[in-house]
Amino acid sequence: MAERKSNLPQPVRITLAMAMWGFILWLFSFGHPALVPIAKAIFIVFVMPTGLVEWLKYRGMVAEQKAPVAKVAGMVLFAAIWYFFFQ
Repeated sequence: MAERKSNLPQPVRITLAMAMWGFILWLFSFGHPALVPIAKAIFIVFVMPTGLVEWLKYRGMVAEQKAPVAKVAGMVLFAAIWYFFFQ
């Protein structure tokens, strides 16, 4: 399948993807207060480190081969931050 090129710069696409995930999680938790902490955890633990690593990859600070390891390390770090500061 051919990949479609976007006219948007990479940082804008990363920001839009993170905003989209935030909106989707907000929709799923809308009207269900018990799901709000779960949506926050998903956003903090999975979405934020992924966006951060993609931005660092764009800036050339993380190599393409090291990006998956950096994402997992970021998820572990953000999970610890979420556990100790948002619980």
